[in-house]
Amino acid sequence: MNTTQIRCFLAVMETLNFTKAAEQLFISQPGLSRQIVSLERELNTLLFIRDKNGIRPTPAANVLVKELDHFETRIEDLVHKVQRAGQGYSESLTIGMLSGQFTSEHLTDRILKYMAKHPNVDLIFKQGSFKDLRAWIVSGDIDIAVTQEFDIQNMDGIQIRRFYVDNPVFAISRLTKTGQKEHITLEDLTEEALIYISPDDCRAGYELTHAFVTNHDLHFADVRYAPNLPTAMMWIETGQGVGIINHTSSIVTNSSIRLLEDLLGSQQDAYTCFAWKADNPNPAILHFTEM
Repeated sequence: MNTTQIRCFLAVMETLNFTKAAEQLFISQPGLSRQIVSLERELNTLLFIRDKNGIRPTPAANVLVKELDHFETRIEDLVHKVQRAGQGYSESLTIGMLSGQFTSEHLTDRILKYMAKHPNVDLIFKQGSFKDLRAWIVSGDIDIAVTQEFDIQNMDGIQIRRFYVDNPVFAISRLTKTGQKEHITLEDLTEEALIYISPDDCRAGYELTHAFVTNHDLHFADVRYAPNLPTAMMWIETGQGVGIINHTSSIVTNSSIRLLEDLLGSQQDAYTCFAWKADNPNPAILHFTEM
């Protein structure tokens, strides 16, 4: 059964007249008759009874027309969707973001520009851990992850586009003894517990922090492993230790948090990036990432 056969069948059902149906479809009457006969052969059933009084639909035709109700409207919707996809549009774009981070002005500006240019695309947002974002990209639960490049750069089949660069810093609460000092050095920080992101959530982040500690021969009073970023933020915020964060971390707006800008050095740039699965067919991905 093809679309031409269906259109011919619906026209005949509407007019109960082959001549009028052919005129309505701008085809010849013999051509329309051939389409109906072909459809009947394919279905192996009679659709119209033809006699000297005209034609009338069989019970099979009445069943078929109910099943094909609004067929033309659905076809038009399908054509519209296909055309939109070909023009780079999609019905939706799902973006995953790190829990424990707030939306930077860089991302907000891009979202606003994208919405203005593509008003018919629904933007959907999900928050999750590093581990969640990696899994969601692979499973297709999100189209794009906004995450740290170091966490995702070694994944197979993933495309990455850098978005902006940040300078990670040590953060400590003023609730701690060390946090109350006027001037704080790296050695001062070792009086506190060092808070790591668990390797299970972000092995690359753990390894970068561990390499810094090792290279500077630092020995902290204790080491704690947070299962995810929000937990690490809360531990720092409540004075349970010191950790390395970005300027988009949720705790930077807390007045009790001190950011120690110069202790990591100038070679610790961290790139926030867009990451997506290379074979994801959603055309909205490139339109968003290449703006």
